[in-house]
Amino acid sequence: MTENRTYDVLVVDDDADFRESIQRLLWVISESLPTRVREAGCGDEAMSVLKKEPVNCMLLDNRMPGETGIEWIRRFLDENANLAIIMVTGQGDERTAVQAMKNGAADYLIKGAISADSLECAIMNAVEKVRMRQALLIAEQHRVMIESLGSACHHLGQPMAVITMCLEMMKRKEWDSKVQALMDLCDGAVEAVNDILGRLQNVSAYRTEAYLSGPEGETTRWDKRILKI
Repeated sequence: MTENRTYDVLVVDDDADFRESIQRLLWVISESLPTRVREAGCGDEAMSVLKKEPVNCMLLDNRMPGETGIEWIRRFLDENANLAIIMVTGQGDERTAVQAMKNGAADYLIKGAISADSLECAIMNAVEKVRMRQALLIAEQHRVMIESLGSACHHLGQPMAVITMCLEMMKRKEWDSKVQALMDLCDGAVEAVNDILGRLQNVSAYRTEAYLSGPEGETTRWDKRILKI
């Protein structure tokens, strides 16, 4: 069942007739696959679109003036890592399709054999493939973060144990009021750090929360967020 969403599709081909034919096919399937379509006649035009507008999926021809589609793939993905690229190749040009997939394309279609059904299937599958790939990447990043937290807690716990032991030994002696006040401050700080370490050891999901205030929307920036424990 198709998600109730609109796909932003960029058709990159120097052949205006081909771009128009893709527009017609997308109109045919617009009820089951709503799309907003942009066009570009070369890699430079496509990059300009990517910098200005949201794009979910790109239909990319390989043979264009200047550099080929294959050569543009990595640059497009550098600009938009969530972009699902479908390489459009000629009949019998499997080598290009294979190279495109190696460079990061999510799928390929053969020019001259594209139907409304195959186009709809390719777009949906390519976008879902990229979504799953990004989800797996985020999951792996979170796994590494959690493991790093465990390691950090272990290494911090050892010196904190030494500090705690030293404070306990010092408490056995009478001190003047100023020194005693400083020891009480140290004792409170040790308790606070040990409490934080305990909570960090129980973190099972990497979540963040805003900790710096600023103009509306700015708190979502990575440098204005902190680990939630």
